[in-house]
Amino acid sequence: MASRVKWIAATPVLLGSLIFGSAAAQPAAGTVDVKSGSAVAPGDQAGLADSYVAKIQTSATRVRHLLDDARRQKDVVKTTCLSDKLAQIEVASRSAKDRSGSLKSAIARGDTDLRNHEFSVLNVLRQRAEVLDAEANQCIGEELGFPGETKVNFSVDPNIAPVDPGTGEGTVVVIVPPLPASGFK
Repeated sequence: MASRVKWIAATPVLLGSLIFGSAAAQPAAGTVDVKSGSAVAPGDQAGLADSYVAKIQTSATRVRHLLDDARRQKDVVKTTCLSDKLAQIEVASRSAKDRSGSLKSAIARGDTDLRNHEFSVLNVLRQRAEVLDAEANQCIGEELGFPGETKVNFSVDPNIAPVDPGTGEGTVVVIVPPLPASGFK
C-alpha cells in the first residue's frame, strides 16, 4: 500500500519530466541540469533538502490561510482555485519529504548518482511549490455584484403617440422582432 502511495505521489513528477524532458535538456538560467553532478557537497545537500522541505511547508501553510479566509467569505470561486493549488503543494510536500529521506540514505551509502538525482528532484519540487504559491496569489474570487439596492429609472419618449391613430383609443404598442444574430435559422 505504501509503495502504491509513493507511485501516486511520484506520477505528476514523472509525467512532468516526460512532457518537459526536451526543455530540461537545454540548460538555461534558473534550471537544474540533472545529468551533470551537483556542485553542492553531500552534507550541504542534506541541509538544503531540509530547507527546501521547510519552504514548501511554509507555502502550504500560507495558501491554507488564504483558503480559510476564502471559505469564511463564502467565495466559491476563490475557494476552488486555492483548494486546487493547496492540493498540488501538499503533493509536492509529501514527495519532497520522501525524496529528502532518500537523499539522506544515498548520502549515508555514498551513492553519488542517486544523491544527485534526489537533490535535483527536490530542487524541482521546491521550484514547483514556489510557482504554485505565486499562482495562489492570482486566484480571483467572485466580485460583489450587489453593492446596494438596485434601482430602475425609466423615461417615456414624449414623441410616442398616446393613442392608436387608427381608432383614437388606447395605447400604441409597437412590437419589433429582434434582428437575427446570423443569417441562419
